[in-house]
Amino acid sequence: MPSYEHDGLALHYDVVGRAAPLLCIHGATGTGDDEWSELAVLLSGRYRFVIPDLRGHGRSEDRRGDVGIDQVHGDLLALVEREQLGRLHVLGFSFGSEVALALELEHPGTSASLVLLSPGLANPADVVPTRAQLERSWPQPLRSLHTEHHGDDHWLDLIVELCERSAQRPKADLDAVGRIACPMLLVVGSRDDPRRVRVAHKIASVHPRTEVVVVEDARHTVHKDRPAEVAEVIGSFLDAHAAELSQ
Repeated sequence: MPSYEHDGLALHYDVVGRAAPLLCIHGATGTGDDEWSELAVLLSGRYRFVIPDLRGHGRSEDRRGDVGIDQVHGDLLALVEREQLGRLHVLGFSFGSEVALALELEHPGTSASLVLLSPGLANPADVVPTRAQLERSWPQPLRSLHTEHHGDDHWLDLIVELCERSAQRPKADLDAVGRIACPMLLVVGSRDDPRRVRVAHKIASVHPRTEVVVVEDARHTVHKDRPAEVAEVIGSFLDAHAAELSQ
């Protein structure tokens, strides 16, 4: 697994497949391999998956109090430069979808297209869960992903910080979302939190180049519940917008 240094941290990533690059941004307390390995197998013959572990996650180094979206953006832009990826397709899940959307808003023209799975929008009015609530409710499969490199309780410290930082971000500017130039695909599960489905349709209502796909009987982890179906939807969308990379 290759690595690079940015902002004083050693950051790890992987590259799977060939052809047009697809930057893949995992969810909160996930890892690149855990999040994207199945989709990469299904689509690596058509796209080159560039799969980082975000700072503080997986094999990437951590600096407490410094894992916000702005810092992650700097890491991702440094990775794009290191791999000489140029303008590329960007795929994100959950927290990763917020990172991807904010990346294009703050650095317009980075993305040839955006594929957002289970998307969300920054809203400081949302209730921030407490540490105790997160400890009771956070998905078990995500708790041990960082043990080897960061310790048993790292996942909890990480999600607490991410939730606190999310509450400090300004409310999403829908007018700015509507001005994003690249096409977007939003994929949500019908059994996800209804707010996620509403967010997808809200984005589509202001952005004329957005396609929304609701996958029946899939949960928040729509790409893991229905990997073949989601891979087909993503592949068709990316193939249809391949020409965006040359513009």
